[in-house]
Amino acid sequence: MMKIPYPITYILYITTSFAFGISIALKFNSNYFFYISLIISFILIAISIILAVYNKNSFFILIISVFFLGYSYTISRYYNIFLSPLKEFNKEIKAYNCKIIDYDGVVNFRDRYIAYVDKVYDGENWYNYAGKIRLYHNSAKPIYINDTITVYTKINLYKNLLTNNINIVKALENQMLYGVSSIYPYINFTVQKEAFSILNFLNRIGLYFRNTIKKSLAEHIEPISYSVAQCIITGDKNIIPADINQYFINSGISHILSISGLHISMILFILFTALSFFPINFYNKIFISTIITIIIYPTVSIFSVSIVRSSIMALCILISYYFDRNRNNVNSLFLAALIILLIEPNSIKEISFQFSFLATLGIILYYPIYNFYIISKIKNLKINAFLQNIFITILGFLAINIISLISILPLNIYHFKILNLNSIIANIFAVPLSFIILSSSLITIFTYQIFNSLSIYPAKTTEFAANLLIELSKGISDFQYLRYNFELNMYIAIFVTFVIMLIGLLLNIKINKSI
Repeated sequence: MMKIPYPITYILYITTSFAFGISIALKFNSNYFFYISLIISFILIAISIILAVYNKNSFFILIISVFFLGYSYTISRYYNIFLSPLKEFNKEIKAYNCKIIDYDGVVNFRDRYIAYVDKVYDGENWYNYAGKIRLYHNSAKPIYINDTITVYTKINLYKNLLTNNINIVKALENQMLYGVSSIYPYINFTVQKEAFSILNFLNRIGLYFRNTIKKSLAEHIEPISYSVAQCIITGDKNIIPADINQYFINSGISHILSISGLHISMILFILFTALSFFPINFYNKIFISTIITIIIYPTVSIFSVSIVRSSIMALCILISYYFDRNRNNVNSLFLAALIILLIEPNSIKEISFQFSFLATLGIILYYPIYNFYIISKIKNLKINAFLQNIFITILGFLAINIISLISILPLNIYHFKILNLNSIIANIFAVPLSFIILSSSLITIFTYQIFNSLSIYPAKTTEFAANLLIELSKGISDFQYLRYNFELNMYIAIFVTFVIMLIGLLLNIKINKSI
């Protein structure tokens, strides 16, 4: 096999090739060439194995075969949707058959599920049309994940509901969400097949913990601040007033309210710091804090897709830290991406996955460069050690924020058609405030369980920080001078992102050769 310079690894090429195959399949939304692609991939794999047996270079043939595997795998996963997508059904849907595939929390006092529809009824005939819908459930009769049900009510397709919001329709269709339906107390539905899922049990535990968190915070925090604080922990944005939510969007810090990798990293840091008071070595502290986080936090978030993805990334990077002391995090991140795409190929089209992956990759690539060229020089300065550590910490925090924002900037402009330089300023203050809110909220929750009256002190810290965050978002939202309407072609955005990451890779290779 050919020698590849660190930090470029075989898994990087394999994941990239697999992702490219997925992208082509999703771009054309067609079942054509499925069997041809599958045959080609197996032939190429067989050739690469034969070449490997005879000690010949088979790497590039293997990479090409992975592309065809990604293409074939995606078509096989979404075969029925590509064949007859629900969005193309042009008659009124009066009943449908579906499988409950995910629980999506409580919205407006109703349980919301994601359901996969495979048959629809127009009042005369059943048709084989497939796609996902949001299903609101308000009936006394329960439904569970993996249940197959027939519902005798209509589906409102988003293309008919949101005729003036084409961009929203496209964003939903990128998630293969084509419509919405409701089961009210008087709506009849039949459970065709009951199915067991461990997620049903875990969701009940998650809801219990979530309710405990909300009750603990609501005791001593005023309502507006509480709505933001509980959202930063649980991700529940339903009770945040619409105007405040818009402030966060306009100021470019709405990601603070959507729990993701940022929140995972904060929880990890809090647990790691807490474990510093115990006689545990560095690697074991990483192991314990990561395991606790990826077990508990996804459950509390009711298995939010973004948190599950971030947990997979955290687990892969943990393996890198714990078992590979050289810590090639590029390898770990691309392995995590491959696992995520195997679980749900359509993740590649979702903004949350793109931003989370690129921000993490940017930090992995550029923070060592910043550390090599800047931090190393600061450490050589003859200044007070305490002041030096504070200065390094502040600069490191600013560097991580700037690296993350630059890493996602091209795709951010493409998706939202706006260049919001306010977000750079806002995030410098918003991320530390969200960390204070998160950490003081955790202290509030724990002290509330032990001694209610004691929890008022951390609760007031949470309230103060939440009010500051709201005022920050409002102030920057009102400042319009650094917000520009700007459109960027998708291919140009991808190319610019590729160049940004390539420069980081090349600089890492240079640094590793010089060490």
